[in-house]
Amino acid sequence: MTQADLTVVIPLFNGARFIEETLDSVRLQTMPVADVIVVDDGSDDDGPERAMAHALRPRLVRQSHLGVAVARNHGLLQTGTRWVTFLDQDDLWHPERVRRLMGRLASHPDERLVMTTEIAFSTHDDLPRLSEQDPLVGSWASLHVARETALRDLIASADVTGSDTVTHHDQTAMLRGPVSVTTSFVADADLLRLAGGFAPHALAMDDYWLLTVAAKLCPVAVVDQPTVFYRVHGAATSRTTRLALPFLSSAVALRYGGGLDRPDAGTSGAPVGPLHVHLLDELRRSPQFSDPRVRAVSWHLARILLGPAQSREHAKALVRTRAPWLRSLRSAVGSLPRGRGRRPAG
Repeated sequence: MTQADLTVVIPLFNGARFIEETLDSVRLQTMPVADVIVVDDGSDDDGPERAMAHALRPRLVRQSHLGVAVARNHGLLQTGTRWVTFLDQDDLWHPERVRRLMGRLASHPDERLVMTTEIAFSTHDDLPRLSEQDPLVGSWASLHVARETALRDLIASADVTGSDTVTHHDQTAMLRGPVSVTTSFVADADLLRLAGGFAPHALAMDDYWLLTVAAKLCPVAVVDQPTVFYRVHGAATSRTTRLALPFLSSAVALRYGGGLDRPDAGTSGAPVGPLHVHLLDELRRSPQFSDPRVRAVSWHLARILLGPAQSREHAKALVRTRAPWLRSLRSAVGSLPRGRGRRPAG
């Protein structure tokens, strides 16, 4: 059987309950990969031991707890194949994923970075907590499966037919926001190293930061092949209410920091994507918005990212959000006895 010139890097941190099934999804590939590297980011459960005992026999690389971006970079530096891909400890692959991706790269030698679409899923036992924590995230998953048989059920029920649709995204397009789940890509390892690797300072978007920089060197091809099963669960770091401020502030740095484009080009009307607007709206609706500092930062980010016209609309939305407070205040003031609180006549 032909082996793909591909390394799979799996960062691991306290993922004992997921890692075996994740490795199963790699082992079941109809085209085997050359190397699998599990980077243990200082776990204190038995996840590393479970990984080493797995039939796939991955390479285990250990580091102190430095975060997922550093773990991904550690694996990237250990990669000896031309192509590299990243799989989170709790996500899964359809068995045809590697074959389809490597076939795409073989027939399009000019492409060096290819992403795919994904299918979001959750397990039945996670659904109540997800809906309680974040209704938006709770409704994201299109498939619900049993935890004990998740991979088997997904392979049996998920429609991964996809299509021949391919879109290419340059850096301007990437600045509008992620075009897929950002770990759902395969790339030339040298390209990722040249782009500086994953960004440890960019909370929950270290991969998006890397892809946006890499898109300056090579457009990102997105193929309609939903062969990644993206797990939605309560402990995921990409919950929108936690992502909003880090993502939006990083978007400002990418656009106006001078590293990707001239600052004057960014301020003259850089592209705005729906994710920017969505996250600003998420901030406005979140409990943390009651903090005046969060409101101030949100308004500042809106002015920078959206421009004058759209930021005025955002300002109106902020006022509407605070309107119930204002109505309550007016009601309370109106109910006071006449003359109360006024200075006595001299």
